[in-house]
This record gives sequence, structure tokens and C-alpha cells, in this order.
Amino acid sequence: MTLSKEKIARMPQFDLLRIVAILIIFNYHFCIDMGLDMGENPSIFCSYKNGGWGSVGTCIFFILSGYMIHMTSKNIAVGKYLKKRFLSIYPPLWICFFIAYAIYGAIRNDYFWAGHPARIILSLMGIDTYVMFYGIPTYALVGEWFTGMIIFLYIAYLLLRVLMKKALVITTIIIAVLYFAEAMIGIQPVFAPDASVFTGLALFWLGMLFQENKSWLDFGIIKTIMAVIAAVLVLFVPLPYIGNVLPWKNLLGIALFYLLINMFSLITYGDTSRKVLKYFSGISFIIYLIHHFIIFRVTDADIVFTTPIMVTYIIALSTTIVSAVIIDRIWSGIKSIKNNNKKASGG
Repeated sequence: MTLSKEKIARMPQFDLLRIVAILIIFNYHFCIDMGLDMGENPSIFCSYKNGGWGSVGTCIFFILSGYMIHMTSKNIAVGKYLKKRFLSIYPPLWICFFIAYAIYGAIRNDYFWAGHPARIILSLMGIDTYVMFYGIPTYALVGEWFTGMIIFLYIAYLLLRVLMKKALVITTIIIAVLYFAEAMIGIQPVFAPDASVFTGLALFWLGMLFQENKSWLDFGIIKTIMAVIAAVLVLFVPLPYIGNVLPWKNLLGIALFYLLINMFSLITYGDTSRKVLKYFSGISFIIYLIHHFIIFRVTDADIVFTTPIMVTYIIALSTTIVSAVIIDRIWSGIKSIKNNNKKASGG
């Protein structure tokens, strides 16, 4: 079955891909915090010949976000779209932040370590890490730069969906020029190229293009061979670049996006597996928000010096998943109370 023919049959593949992407990012941050990227032979879980795995995971996330948002929101009313996106980001972000803030403040015995408490507003807005690129101290604890990027892309989508219909070619050219300008000369010099809005915009737009042209993701011998060759070259051969290696890292992410989505389409999904994948895909944003905070706490503990790396990894991953489940239930409970109150009041 091709990806363009059956919407329902495709969804578990995309849920699984989202889970794989968050695991890639989790693995990368765990390796970095454990120092496995150091020395002459850094761990393959940290890096490959042309970059680090974290960029690959975020690349897949942005492409997937562009695809899914465009699939579900191309014709939705602006108010309804903004409300849905707001509720998908901010309540989980706020719950995660205040829990992390309470824990970290207790550890430091100081709840105002970053200066004026008004800076907490930056964290509640989801832009604290971006502000840090300008050297301003913040209370950044969860979500990192990805949160600010996804907020920007969700807002920009309201314009992008119009441009997709009215000015597809010129918009694609402009976005491509901005992307390669960022990679080659760094038009946002205070940001890492991976965290540039032009990088996120290009990958998100690519996801939208995939959704508009679903057959691009359908299996093809030539496409598969090209994707495999691209992935192998980027993984194992140091490639030349101008300015920054970003395009090669993103090429690997795009190649893996295509290969994995076709590989996952070969799996037969039962009702139970669909529900499990949907649930864990649904909490993937919460996992992203909290995973690095938890990794920091685990790798900073004294136990890390006497515990095998794999055991430490399992502790960090399981703690992250359990915490994400708890936070998801807290948010679900709040929504349930709100809905019950609304029904009771006849609203």
C-alpha cells in the first residue's frame, strides 16, 4: 500500500517515526552529558562523520510537524487553530516548568538563581533558551530552543498555508535561499545553525510539501537507493562544506525520514499497537520538554560513577517516560475538571 492512498493506514507509521525521533534526541543528550562524545573515538550514538545525532532528531521532528500540521490544519479557522496549538504547547510547558523549577530551586536552595523573578515570564512564553543566546540569564529548565522554534513555526504556518496556495514556487525559492545563507554565512550569528529559524522554517516547509505531494514519500527503488547512498555517505564519509555542515546533517535527517516511514509502513498494526503508538507519540512533546532536565539530574548523581552506562541510561529513560506519563495525566485531569465544571454550569 502506498503512503498516498490510505490516511488511516499511515498514521501508526508517523506515530512510530515521532517516537524514534525523540529517542534519537534523548540518546544524543545522554551521550553528551555522560561525556561519550569525548576522545578520539566518540560513541556512534553521539556523532557520525559529519555531525551529531541531535540535529537528525530535530530535523525529523520539524519535517513531521510540517506534514501533520498541514494535513490537519490547512482549512481550519484561524481562531480554532490558534486555540488548539496553544493548548498543545503551553499547559504542558507550564506544568513541566513549575515542577522542574520547584525541584531545581530546592536543589540549589535558591529559587531566584537567574536574577529578577520577572524573567520567569520568558520561560512561560517558551523563549527562555533563545534569549540566552543573547547572553541574558534566564530560568531555562525545560524544552530548550526547540520550544521557541515550534511556537514560531506554528504561528508562521498561518502565513505559510496561504503561500502554499498562492506563491508556492517563489516561497520555496526564498526559504531555500535563506536556509543556505544561514548554513554558509550564518545570517543569525548568535544562534547555532540548527537552532536558526531559517533552518526550522525550511524543514517545516519541506514537511508541508511532502503533505501536498504525498507520492513523494511512496516507495520507489530509485528514491530508496538515493536515500541509502545519501545516509551512508553522511554517516561514514567526511564531506566538504562551506560555512557549516548543517546541510549534510539535514540531508541525513531527510533520508532517514523517507527510509523509516517506508520501513514502518511494512508493519502490520493491530488495534493495541495503534493505541500504544498513538499514546507515546502524543506525549512525545512532554518527553522532549523534560528529558534533558532529568538526564542532568541522573548524570549529576553520585550513582553514575559506580553504575554501568546502560543501567544509567535505563534509569534516565524510564524516569523520563514515567514523569511524562504523570504530567500528561495531570493535564488530562485538569481538562476533565474544566469540562465537568462547564457541563455543570450548563455551558
